[in-house]
Amino acid sequence: MALTLSQLRVFSAVAQHGSIRAASRALGIAQSGITHQLQNLELMLGTTLVTRTNRGIALTAFGQRLLVRAGTILGECERAEQEMQQLSGDYTGEVSFGMSTEPLIDALAPVLAEYHARFDKVALRLRTGTSRMMISRIRDGTLDFAVALVSKESDTADLSVTTLYPSDPVIVCRRGHPKASATSLAELADCTWVATPSPNPAGDVPSNRLADLFVEHGLAPPKVIATVEGLFEALHLVAQTDCLSLEPSILTQRGLFAQTLVTIPVRERVTPQDVCLLQRASMPLTPAAQQLATMLASYTRTLHAPRNADAEGGASLSD
Repeated sequence: MALTLSQLRVFSAVAQHGSIRAASRALGIAQSGITHQLQNLELMLGTTLVTRTNRGIALTAFGQRLLVRAGTILGECERAEQEMQQLSGDYTGEVSFGMSTEPLIDALAPVLAEYHARFDKVALRLRTGTSRMMISRIRDGTLDFAVALVSKESDTADLSVTTLYPSDPVIVCRRGHPKASATSLAELADCTWVATPSPNPAGDVPSNRLADLFVEHGLAPPKVIATVEGLFEALHLVAQTDCLSLEPSILTQRGLFAQTLVTIPVRERVTPQDVCLLQRASMPLTPAAQQLATMLASYTRTLHAPRNADAEGGASLSD
């Protein structure tokens, strides 16, 4: 006797909705059918997956592990169905992808408009966050691909990594900041900082790139007064206070904060990282996901290509 997709769908629905009654409504299956499927699944696996509490259904440790596997399996089944449709020319379904701040500001708006014009039946789901989060979501099947920062320490052994362009992190401050013209890191030693979580998947300290920069140049660690998960919140604090932050240089060139923030021209630079296209090495993208990944890669590479005297025009969205 083997696991069935029907059992996994029932189990996932119970876990998601928190009760057999709610799962019954969501799936259109009688409550007795839901209970029967769960009991058969537990009997076959020889363990208890769910327990009943005053608040509904709770997963056991075994149930939590199975839920992760079930999500991956069901996600791949859905992708397989969409892939067959798309290969026959019917571009429908969904693409889930991740982007870190730098490529998002660079490329998302123009590529999104062009993609929608060509594939208007495909729903796009964007996730933002650190590279660590995105790599984890690619591995568990939550994301089809991501465009994010990758360092030498990043754990990407099981992923396909395509380098697009080098990142350009800088120190930013509000316009009119008393240290806006500083040319050395030492001049900023007495400043306070707002940090965002490190994009480096191997790092455990949220502000490690910033701290490493100070240590590398023989300075005491920076005075980080807050580590803020959201980039908007961090930049709002920088724009409204004398705090500094280490962020992509594009934030001072384009986007919501371009007229509010400036780059402090210190000569010391952060250890280089690359913006890369990340996807699972063992699993091809669906045609719809591949089209979007190709358009993002093409646009960002063209945008960051070295300019020469004869080169004119903007970035291309061609495949």
